[in-house]
Amino acid sequence: MLIIYVVAFIAIFYFMAIRPQQRQRRAHQALLSALKKGDRIVMASGIYGTVKRVEENMVVVEVAKGVNMKIARRAVAEIIRDSTEARAVAPEGPSTSRSKRWRADIEAGASDDMDTGGGDSAEDADDDPWSKDVWKKDD
Repeated sequence: MLIIYVVAFIAIFYFMAIRPQQRQRRAHQALLSALKKGDRIVMASGIYGTVKRVEENMVVVEVAKGVNMKIARRAVAEIIRDSTEARAVAPEGPSTSRSKRWRADIEAGASDDMDTGGGDSAEDADDDPWSKDVWKKDD
Protein backbone atom coordinates (compact mmCIF):
# COMPACT_ATOMS: atom_id res chain seq x y z
CA MET A 1 0.00 0.00 0.00
CA LEU A 2 2.91 2.38 0.77
CA ILE A 3 4.33 1.79 -2.71
CA ILE A 4 1.08 2.99 -4.29
CA TYR A 5 1.23 6.23 -2.27
CA VAL A 6 4.87 6.83 -3.23
CA VAL A 7 4.19 6.22 -6.93
CA ALA A 8 1.10 8.44 -6.81
CA PHE A 9 3.08 11.19 -5.06
CA ILE A 10 5.86 11.03 -7.67
CA ALA A 11 3.33 11.09 -10.53
CA ILE A 12 1.53 14.10 -9.06
CA PHE A 13 4.83 15.89 -8.49
CA TYR A 14 5.91 15.19 -12.09
CA PHE A 15 2.67 16.44 -13.67
CA MET A 16 2.28 19.44 -11.35
CA ALA A 17 5.89 20.70 -11.13
CA ILE A 18 8.44 19.17 -13.49
CA ARG A 19 6.48 18.97 -16.73
CA PRO A 20 5.09 22.56 -16.71
CA GLN A 21 8.55 23.91 -15.89
CA GLN A 22 10.05 22.04 -18.84
CA ARG A 23 7.33 23.41 -21.12
CA GLN A 24 7.98 26.96 -19.88
CA ARG A 25 11.74 26.56 -20.42
CA ARG A 26 11.20 25.35 -23.99
CA ALA A 27 8.89 28.29 -24.72
CA HIS A 28 11.49 30.75 -23.36
CA GLN A 29 14.22 29.12 -25.48
CA ALA A 30 11.99 29.48 -28.57
CA LEU A 31 11.41 33.15 -27.69
CA LEU A 32 15.15 33.78 -27.38
CA SER A 33 15.91 32.06 -30.67
CA ALA A 34 13.27 34.21 -32.43
CA LEU A 35 14.82 37.43 -31.09
CA LYS A 36 15.93 39.79 -33.87
CA LYS A 37 16.94 43.39 -34.46
CA GLY A 38 14.04 45.83 -34.16
CA ASP A 39 11.93 43.75 -31.77
CA ARG A 40 10.28 45.60 -28.87
CA ILE A 41 11.01 43.63 -25.70
CA VAL A 42 10.40 43.60 -21.98
CA MET A 43 13.33 42.56 -19.84
CA ALA A 44 13.00 40.48 -16.69
CA SER A 45 13.59 43.67 -14.70
CA GLY A 46 10.53 45.29 -16.31
CA ILE A 47 12.43 47.66 -18.58
CA TYR A 48 11.05 48.13 -22.09
CA GLY A 49 13.36 48.60 -25.06
CA THR A 50 14.12 47.95 -28.71
CA VAL A 51 16.69 45.36 -29.80
CA LYS A 52 19.59 46.95 -31.66
CA ARG A 53 21.96 43.98 -31.91
CA VAL A 54 21.75 40.29 -31.03
CA GLU A 55 24.85 38.28 -30.19
CA GLU A 56 25.34 34.77 -28.88
CA ASN A 57 24.83 35.48 -25.16
CA MET A 58 24.17 39.22 -25.18
CA VAL A 59 21.63 41.66 -26.57
CA VAL A 60 22.11 45.40 -27.07
CA VAL A 61 18.85 47.19 -26.27
CA GLU A 62 17.95 50.85 -26.78
CA VAL A 63 15.83 51.91 -23.80
CA ALA A 64 15.63 55.61 -24.68
CA LYS A 65 16.81 57.73 -27.57
CA GLY A 66 20.59 57.32 -27.59
CA VAL A 67 20.69 55.12 -24.45
CA ASN A 68 21.85 51.56 -25.15
CA MET A 69 22.19 48.75 -22.64
CA LYS A 70 24.00 45.43 -22.96
CA ILE A 71 21.98 42.70 -21.29
CA ALA A 72 22.23 38.95 -21.02
CA ARG A 73 20.12 37.27 -23.65
CA ARG A 74 18.35 35.17 -21.03
CA ALA A 75 17.14 38.39 -19.32
CA VAL A 76 14.62 38.98 -22.12
CA ALA A 77 11.23 38.11 -20.66
CA GLU A 78 8.88 38.90 -23.51
CA ILE A 79 8.70 40.16 -27.10
CA ILE A 80 5.96 42.75 -27.59
CA ARG A 81 3.99 41.94 -30.73
CA ASP A 82 0.88 44.03 -30.06
CA SER A 83 1.05 47.79 -30.63
CA THR A 84 -1.49 48.47 -27.85
CA GLU A 85 0.82 46.82 -25.34
CA ALA A 86 3.73 48.95 -26.54
CA ARG A 87 1.63 52.08 -26.11
CA ALA A 88 1.48 51.39 -22.39
CA VAL A 89 5.09 52.58 -22.25
CA ALA A 90 4.46 55.90 -24.00
CA PRO A 91 0.74 56.67 -23.85
CA GLU A 92 -0.87 59.10 -26.23
CA GLY A 93 -0.96 62.63 -24.92
CA PRO A 94 -4.00 64.78 -24.38
CA SER A 95 -5.74 65.89 -27.55
CA THR A 96 -4.77 69.53 -27.27
CA SER A 97 -2.46 71.73 -29.28
CA ARG A 98 0.31 70.90 -26.81
CA SER A 99 0.12 67.15 -27.44
CA LYS A 100 3.06 67.14 -29.89
CA ARG A 101 5.29 68.82 -27.33
CA TRP A 102 3.98 66.45 -24.64
CA ARG A 103 4.80 63.40 -26.77
CA ALA A 104 8.26 64.79 -27.54
CA ASP A 105 8.88 65.14 -23.80
CA ILE A 106 7.96 61.47 -23.28
CA GLU A 107 10.21 60.36 -26.12
CA ALA A 108 13.07 62.40 -24.71
CA GLY A 109 12.48 60.55 -21.44
CA ALA A 110 13.73 61.59 -18.09
CA SER A 111 17.23 62.25 -19.38
CA ASP A 112 16.73 66.01 -18.90
CA ASP A 113 15.83 65.44 -15.25
CA MET A 114 18.74 63.15 -14.55
CA ASP A 115 22.06 64.46 -13.25
CA THR A 116 24.76 63.58 -15.77
CA GLY A 117 27.53 65.43 -13.97
CA GLY A 118 28.63 62.37 -12.00
CA GLY A 119 27.76 63.81 -8.60
CA ASP A 120 31.21 65.28 -7.93
CA SER A 121 30.18 68.87 -7.38
CA ALA A 122 29.76 70.41 -3.94
CA GLU A 123 26.18 71.35 -4.83
CA ASP A 124 25.31 67.69 -5.42
CA ALA A 125 26.96 66.68 -2.15
CA ASP A 126 24.75 69.13 -0.24
CA ASP A 127 21.61 67.49 -1.61
CA ASP A 128 22.80 63.91 -1.10
CA PRO A 129 21.98 62.59 2.40
CA TRP A 130 24.39 59.68 1.96
CA SER A 131 27.34 62.03 1.63
CA LYS A 132 26.61 63.63 5.00
CA ASP A 133 27.12 62.15 8.41
CA VAL A 134 23.42 62.41 9.24
CA TRP A 135 23.13 58.65 9.61
CA LYS A 136 25.71 58.45 12.35
CA LYS A 137 24.53 58.19 15.90
CA ASP A 138 25.17 61.23 18.08
CA ASP A 139 26.91 60.28 21.31
